[in-house]
Amino acid sequence: MDVTSTKWPLLIVTACCALSVPRANSGVPPRAQDFQTKAVFELVVRNSNVLKPGTSRIATESAFVTLAHGLIPGNSDGLEIQFFVKPYTDAMTADILNNDAKESKKGDYAALVLFLGKANKVWQANLSYVIPGTTVARTVAWKPEELAKYFSNCKFDGKRLVLKSKGSYSEAESGEERMRLSWNVDLDLPVVREVKR
Repeated sequence: MDVTSTKWPLLIVTACCALSVPRANSGVPPRAQDFQTKAVFELVVRNSNVLKPGTSRIATESAFVTLAHGLIPGNSDGLEIQFFVKPYTDAMTADILNNDAKESKKGDYAALVLFLGKANKVWQANLSYVIPGTTVARTVAWKPEELAKYFSNCKFDGKRLVLKSKGSYSEAESGEERMRLSWNVDLDLPVVREVKR
C-alpha cells in the first residue's frame, strides 16, 4: 500500500477546515487612512428621571472594528464597531490594540455591536451612545422585521465589514415618546483585531 495515498484525504480535510473559518485580518498592521469614516448618532430625551431632557448629537470621523468571541447573550460571536469623533491617527492604534481604546473613549463616542449567527447574519444589534454625563446603551434591533429594515445591508467576509444602516429606536410610556436614539452609518472597514470577551 502506498503510504502517501492515506495522507491526502487528511490534508484536504485539514485545508478545507482552515479555509472555512472566517478570521479577522489580525496580521496586518492598521493604517490611519483605513479607518476614516463618517457616521452620525443622535439622542432625543423628552421625559426621563435619569437622563437630561434635550437633543444631543455625535458626528464621528473614524471607526474601528473588532471581531469578538464570547459575547453575552449566548456566548456569541459579534462585531464591535467603535466610532470616534476625531480622525483616526496612528497614535490611537496602541490604545485600541493594547488598552481596549480606554483613552480614545474618554470623550464622545458611540459603539455598535452586531451579534452574528449562521453565515455571518446579524441576529441582534446593540448601540451605546456616550457623551460626558450621559450614557445610553440599548438593544436597537432583534426582531426579524427590525433586522431586515435596519441591518440587511451588512456584509462580513471575515476580513472586512461593509455596513449601510440608518434607523432609530424609541421608548414610549403611556403612548408618549420618552427617548429616541437614531443612527446613520455607511462604512467599509477592515477588521484587524480579534478578542475573547
